[in-house]
Amino acid sequence: MNRITVATLALLAGSFFASLFCLEWPVSEIYIERIFGQRAGKTIEQGILFNQTDIVRSSGNGDILCVLEQNHNMYGFPGTLGNAVIVSHEDGLLSVYGNLDSHERIKDRVTVESGTILGSSGKTGYAKPGDLIFQVLDQRRLIALNPLLLLPSLADTKAPTIKNVIAVSSSGQSLSLGSIKSVRQGSYRIFADISDTFDKNGKNVAPFRVTLLLNGREYHAVPFELIKSEHGLVFLGSDQYVTSRLYGDPERIFLGEIHLTRGKNELSILARDTAGNERGAVFTVQTE
Repeated sequence: MNRITVATLALLAGSFFASLFCLEWPVSEIYIERIFGQRAGKTIEQGILFNQTDIVRSSGNGDILCVLEQNHNMYGFPGTLGNAVIVSHEDGLLSVYGNLDSHERIKDRVTVESGTILGSSGKTGYAKPGDLIFQVLDQRRLIALNPLLLLPSLADTKAPTIKNVIAVSSSGQSLSLGSIKSVRQGSYRIFADISDTFDKNGKNVAPFRVTLLLNGREYHAVPFELIKSEHGLVFLGSDQYVTSRLYGDPERIFLGEIHLTRGKNELSILARDTAGNERGAVFTVQTE
């Protein structure tokens, strides 16, 4: 496995990792159902959920840290993984492979190389038959990392989409920024339906970074780079984006709260994916 430290990831956050990787894809045919940071029912995806998979391979050289049995829960790892293998790599990184059919392929093994067959996808975890639950964890910082930062880039020419942008006033009034031209001054919470797709399967997935600007100045940024848990709460990227608030709206992502003063205000949203494709949306409102 190519060496890359999590500190390096932090320095490169906000850049794109089109040519930088230290892990290999764990499946030969890549069909992605959900990606890191995406809404997953009442929770949030902390890795990548592949579907239509069969053979599962190790993403890099490492030691087999532990093997989880179906319905067994180990502190620090979700019991939803079913049969799972956790491989320890350099720099404190762990790769997790869940919903496997069995552990027979790695019986008595202590180490694996990149490409070693770990098993086949099964139906032992909280996923459909043929799905693979894949996660990358930093055991030193106790966070989950977006695997797309560490994997070879996928062919992707499609920019994210931005739809149904609303501003919710402090009184709870919801205003569509696509049709409203004037608002009262005050604080507003901004929500938008933002999604991305890959060229191959066209599934709607989460973007990589969403930036909210007010009058040309960056106001908030939502980075889909890491997830951490503290005091029973799950945060995406920073303490500001507790996931229960991020996905508090059933159809949209919470982008941040802004304060509009009297006069003309320009609100911009910029959505990017890991391939560097981006799309912007600009709304001009008169504030009274």
